Amino acid sequence: MNRNSARLLAQNPQILKRLAKYMAQQCFRNTVLENFHAGITPYSEAGDYSDVVVKTPPVQSRGQNSRVSTIKR
Repeated sequence: MNRNSARLLAQNPQILKRLAKYMAQQCFRNTVLENFHAGITPYSEAGDYSDVVVKTPPVQSRGQNSRVSTIKR
């Protein structure tokens, strides 16, 4: 492959679409990242998830301000 043929491939929208799909499949799908994003599936004995309880860890605030950043003047 020379520079001219590489340039023609890089300008072809169909090739770019295929390359983007291939990279997404190889780099992000079917990896451990897919399992992280899947999360934990709740189990329901009732079958309608009416008996599922969601527990979240307590949030610790870093001061009395509710803003992420404060401006000092």
